[in-house]
Amino acid sequence: MQHVQTRSTTSALVLTAVLIALATLLTMYTKIPVPGIRGYFNIGDVVIMTSALLLGRKKGAYIGAIGPALADLFLGYAVFVPITFVVKGIEGYLVGTLYNKDGYGSALLATIAGGVIIVAGYFIAEYFVMDPGVAFGGLLTNTIQAVMSVIISMILYTILRKRLG
Repeated sequence: MQHVQTRSTTSALVLTAVLIALATLLTMYTKIPVPGIRGYFNIGDVVIMTSALLLGRKKGAYIGAIGPALADLFLGYAVFVPITFVVKGIEGYLVGTLYNKDGYGSALLATIAGGVIIVAGYFIAEYFVMDPGVAFGGLLTNTIQAVMSVIISMILYTILRKRLG
């Protein structure tokens, strides 16, 4: 029995690590720089939201905090690393917490809440860490990123939920 628990724990750890790597890569390789705001648009949140729906809040928080923060570090956006770590970690935790496994309505509301965290979190952080102009300049980009992430996450969630049972 102990072996089964160890194997299950190991599998969960490996899956989480793979999803952290996927979040990092998807954030890095879908990067579209946005002039004037010192940031970039990406769809790495799809991994965070979908993972949080399927694996829960703790794994959603780990994947959200670590993956995109590593992408910021690797891409030279060091000023965003702590912001991303906190905002995306909260996003993953909140999506996983709000989703009550009752179906698509719950998943949609949870991912929308995650999208609100993206927009509000970066706005607040950029307002105080950088300047109000950067914060206001990023509102549209972050909103588009959040909406696209919700849509794509819901499509993936629908497909994966059917396949995983």
